[in-house]
Amino acid sequence: MSAVARRYAKALFALAKEAATVSPTAAELSQVAAFAAEPTVSTVIGSPFLSPVRRRELARALATEAKVSPLVTHFVCLLADHQRLAELPAIDRFFRELQDQELGRVRVTIRSSSPLSAAQQSELVAAFTRITGKQVMPNLVVDPDLLGGVVVEAEGKVYDGSVHTQLTRLAKEITGSAAL
Repeated sequence: MSAVARRYAKALFALAKEAATVSPTAAELSQVAAFAAEPTVSTVIGSPFLSPVRRRELARALATEAKVSPLVTHFVCLLADHQRLAELPAIDRFFRELQDQELGRVRVTIRSSSPLSAAQQSELVAAFTRITGKQVMPNLVVDPDLLGGVVVEAEGKVYDGSVHTQLTRLAKEITGSAAL
């Protein structure tokens, strides 16, 4: 993530926190970032040939379409003025990270070869709540390439309990011990 996106996200977070509107601001920023990430829009907002006046008009149109607060509208217009509209998706991601830190949450991606039962999900969430000491926000992904087991990504770490990894480890142990 770029340093520019971090700076803008921190500034918006500080303003939202001061106004006690962190959650609504996060939701609105995500809406605008989703519009900005659409291929047809991202091509236009990233163009160096877009005049400053047209860029600001586009920013206002994005904010109007998303029906966002004046704070987010002004923020998006500021990004337009500084030719940073293309940074919106990255700013949104970092803003969410700041919000999660503030609320003591962690986003965890759980990949499995087939859908997990409610009991399995609860067990994994409880385990990662103990590991991280934070409220876990799970993102469940079915990955048919996994033979079985789960792979969990939390706070930049990967916990790999997949059958594939276990088989690879076993093969290395067997070939390593056979070489002795």
